[in-house]
Amino acid sequence: MSHSYRPKRVQNSGKGPGITLPLLLAAAAVCVCLLLIPSAGKSAPAAGATPSARPEVSPSAPVMESAPVAESTPAAPASPPATASPTPPDTASPAASPAAVLDFTQPVPQSEPVEMDYFSDALFIGDSRTDGLQIYSGIKGATFYCYKGLNIFDMGKRQVVEMNGGKYTVVDALEKGPQYKKIYISLGVNELGYPGTDSFYKSFKSFLEEVRSAQPDAIIYLQNLVPVNPEICAQKKQPSYVNNQRVAEYNAIFPQLAQECQVALLDMKSALSDENGILPAEATVDGVHFTKAWYKKWLDYLMCHTVTSEAYQAGQSAAQ
Repeated sequence: MSHSYRPKRVQNSGKGPGITLPLLLAAAAVCVCLLLIPSAGKSAPAAGATPSARPEVSPSAPVMESAPVAESTPAAPASPPATASPTPPDTASPAASPAAVLDFTQPVPQSEPVEMDYFSDALFIGDSRTDGLQIYSGIKGATFYCYKGLNIFDMGKRQVVEMNGGKYTVVDALEKGPQYKKIYISLGVNELGYPGTDSFYKSFKSFLEEVRSAQPDAIIYLQNLVPVNPEICAQKKQPSYVNNQRVAEYNAIFPQLAQECQVALLDMKSALSDENGILPAEATVDGVHFTKAWYKKWLDYLMCHTVTSEAYQAGQSAAQ
């Protein structure tokens, strides 16, 4: 019995070699794949080296944050200490401000002498003394509205200015004529005989306001009165009212006019009188009018006592 029974598997063993070979081939292929897959996994990191390179770049980005360290040299707040430079401007400005603003309560201080062309846009208004300045001082370029015997009460009445073929009062000429940058006014000697000083003050103030209205861009220089020489006045038989007491009374009005009307006061009294406060004998031919040398001295004073338009305007702003 044992010889007659055989399992089916044994019986079919004759077919085995055909099945086993394909299986072996398949197994070999699987092994090859298994061997290739790890190597393929190693080549993928090489392509992915860029991602790993990126993380390594981001640490280098903090190197850019070393720029914030340089920017944190907003310890350049150390530059604010360097802006101790604001301090010099502050210290300089106090020194400059007094010179930059004209004080109308004081005569114009001495300044650097100007050249003659300073007077090329200047107008002089006055009487025979101003006419002498025009003729004898050597001044060049200036315009003159002056006339012998002219006084403050004549400004809007007496036609003494020849212009454009016609004759005009000083007020009309100021309104209709050229615009000037500087206007010098010297009046008062021919008014000494008028009683009191009230009418002189009111008329002069009204005239200064008219000048400012007609010539708004001009620096107005108001010149006080030079004293006379009493002895020579007596010799030349000048009127009795032409005396230094009346001159002093009128001169007391000029600082008030300068301050109220905001015009530049020129102290001709101090400039052209002697230590006794009178016109020296050698300076005059008739006790009132000047010699050529004194007219030159008058011009020299004007050239060394000038005001800039900036200081003039700043003074007006400060006075308001």
